Amino acid sequence: MARAPLGRQQLLDAARAELVAGSGTVDLNALKRRSGLSTGALYHHFGSKAGLLVAIYEEFHAGLVAAIADETIADSIGWGTRERARTRNFVAYHFADPLSELLLGPISTEPEVAELEAAALARIIESAGRNIRTGQQSGELDPAIDPDLAGACVMGALRHGIAEQLRRHPRPSVDEATEGLWRFIAAAVGADRL
Repeated sequence: MARAPLGRQQLLDAARAELVAGSGTVDLNALKRRSGLSTGALYHHFGSKAGLLVAIYEEFHAGLVAAIADETIADSIGWGTRERARTRNFVAYHFADPLSELLLGPISTEPEVAELEAAALARIIESAGRNIRTGQQSGELDPAIDPDLAGACVMGALRHGIAEQLRRHPRPSVDEATEGLWRFIAAAVGADRL
């Protein structure tokens, strides 16, 4: 992924650090100090503080989509093995980003971010439905399950499940979190019965 222009990237990096330090809030004076840029630069690149949060969320979501993309997983393996690997990539991505807990928690309630997250989740749910349908066509998943409903239920639960895993102290390992989430997914789509 190409890096943003210098001032824009400085603000993004500084805002990410400030969000982590401020448990989900960004003080403009602290952002100016950390980035070495003026408030005018913020407005030039993002239009507002909300625009900055939107850019951070978009960057996070683009990274997540890349981490769980089909290209990251061997194509020749069965549905269950492939989707377990995708679940692991999903967990590893969230565990590696210190903003994950905040983006799934307090920041997600910001109106601009909530709107983006709803649209992103809708796209992921649609993709999950197609994915489940493919598993049904290959005979690996229960054909009686409504793939679109199952995709919505699984993705909603996965989003809240990862948020729960991120809040735990001590945090489970990537493998432990993956196993817990995978057991739910497999049961929800009937993969544990075939």
